[in-house]
Amino acid sequence: MDALYTLLSRVAEDSVVLDLGCGRGSFHYAACRGRIVALDVALPAQRSAEAAYVLADSSAIPLLDRSVAAVVSHHTLEHFPDYKKTLSEIQRILTSDGWLWIAIPNGFGFDDALYRYVFAGGGHVNRFSYGALVAEVESKAGARLVRSCELFSSFIYLRKPEPDKLQHYPPRGRFLRDVPDGFLTFGVLALNAVTRLVDKIFGSRLSQYGWGFVFSRTPMSIDDMPSYFNVCRLCGSGNPAESIQKKVRLFMSLGLYNCMHCGEQNVFVSPPKNLQ
Repeated sequence: MDALYTLLSRVAEDSVVLDLGCGRGSFHYAACRGRIVALDVALPAQRSAEAAYVLADSSAIPLLDRSVAAVVSHHTLEHFPDYKKTLSEIQRILTSDGWLWIAIPNGFGFDDALYRYVFAGGGHVNRFSYGALVAEVESKAGARLVRSCELFSSFIYLRKPEPDKLQHYPPRGRFLRDVPDGFLTFGVLALNAVTRLVDKIFGSRLSQYGWGFVFSRTPMSIDDMPSYFNVCRLCGSGNPAESIQKKVRLFMSLGLYNCMHCGEQNVFVSPPKNLQ
């Protein structure tokens, strides 16, 4: 996400940024200098004054050709039934020097399999792999890969549902309501710790969520995109190891830290090589 916000801060004030499949807002709108258009098939009741909202499907975006400087598809492409048509629409609306951010789950990884099992699919109608996604975006959206990073899960979806949202949970997922808070907290902490330790020891990717990508229609300068191994179980933010390592506390030989963003307590596992 650091790379996304860096790019959003560079956007010209008169340029359009499309939040594609916005929900309640897929990024912090205050971090964007441009004019935000938030598009979804169902718009939120509470809306930000910093965006113009459009009720539409991603496969038929009601914007002019070459009118959008940046498209943000943040954890949404896996939900679009006709995602190939969506990519073609992005190709149509993106300016000649525009860029595209995509964050998606690894459709063949443990995290996505667990999510789909607990939530009976959870709206994930597409499965992506790294190479196949890059090839399709470059072919159909007319933009080349600039940078990418791995995104790691905190299994944030394994939380007690709010009462007004329980009705939207499938029967299998409603067990989360009945798990005592302490047991649920311990279970999620244990899942984070075990998957990361297995990853570190065996070089696997059990704790991986997926990837973040930046594509552009023209060459662009962007710093390396770090892959944060330790991710907060409450807010989902990545925490750079070098920033939190000195603040780690030991409890029964287990490293604990408080998230830099929300303060929530998490398990710390030092990252494998090439990760932060």
